[in-house]
Amino acid sequence: MNHRDRVRSILAREKPDRPVVDLGGRVASLSTPAYLALKAHLGFGDQIKEETVTFLNTVGDLDERIYQQFDIPIRRIYLKPAATFQKNVADDGSFEDEWGVKYRPIGDYNHRFGHPLAKASLEDLEDFPWPDPDDPGRVTGLAEKVQNLFENTDLTLTAGHISSGIFQDCWNLRGMEEFLMDMVLNRDFADVLLDKVTAIHIGMWNNFLDVVGDYVDIVETADDLASQTNLLISKKMYQKMIKPRHAALNQAIREKTKAKILYHSCGAVMPLIDDLIEIGVQILNPIQPLPGLMDPEELKTRFGTKLIFHGGLDVQTLLPFGSPQKIREHLKHYYDVFGTDGYIMAPANSVQPGTPPENLVAAYETAAFR
Repeated sequence: MNHRDRVRSILAREKPDRPVVDLGGRVASLSTPAYLALKAHLGFGDQIKEETVTFLNTVGDLDERIYQQFDIPIRRIYLKPAATFQKNVADDGSFEDEWGVKYRPIGDYNHRFGHPLAKASLEDLEDFPWPDPDDPGRVTGLAEKVQNLFENTDLTLTAGHISSGIFQDCWNLRGMEEFLMDMVLNRDFADVLLDKVTAIHIGMWNNFLDVVGDYVDIVETADDLASQTNLLISKKMYQKMIKPRHAALNQAIREKTKAKILYHSCGAVMPLIDDLIEIGVQILNPIQPLPGLMDPEELKTRFGTKLIFHGGLDVQTLLPFGSPQKIREHLKHYYDVFGTDGYIMAPANSVQPGTPPENLVAAYETAAFR
């Protein structure tokens, strides 16, 4: 099997000749300090060169030599910002994204701190300078790039997710506490904001997939719905307010491509997995290791015939503080539970600063010799 055959076998629920792994992008990434430590450890230098760095200061596209070192078969294609958008960084390091959300560096990450709709009224939503999903700059050069990768490599191509997610973009714009209160006390505002953000997401995906839809095998979507211990909102509220918008988005994606739909949500999302499957999610990321809340045995028993699992490599405790032997044991357990025909091993979120690069190497060596 070549790389593309291997990934497609898993997507078809068939056994590949060896495990499939992933690294990079916005769902299986590394913080910039962890990435540079890994890059130096592998002898590839300690500087960012042609890699892409996200607004949160994680690394999206890695040095090609790292992909090859770890035998990563997946490469991501991203929708571009509007041609009219320019990232302007102030003297204190702060900047705005295309939605007008402000970021500033705190420690090793960039954190959101300015929410342009924090004090907005319902009427203000009509006059807000929304991102234009139809800006032609978003797809400039993508057709040539995706066609070249598809025809001249054996890699599996993935449409990387376009934004934080419908729900999360609303709270980025409004402020998380304020938007959660809107959902209870200011429903008209919340519904209009959700509808506007959903329409922009669908517009972006339509334009993106018109160009890349025939070439990609996976489409990555996202929305954080859970914390370490529970859902961020009730299941009933998800089903009433967020699920219909997620369903509309997935339907729009399905009309443009045959690719499998991956969905990313951090946290203890187990109570919503049936809902996600119902609206078309086929790959679940990051199956964050949370004992008693996201156990692989229960995930496999309840959803193993309906979902492919992506992630599972703990970035909170195991990678930063564990030993290579503990990492090998962890991955052996996940492979024993999920098998190689239903599991793509990857970090369960951004690899954290201070993570020993030897531990990351041990994880990918374990998968290679599985």
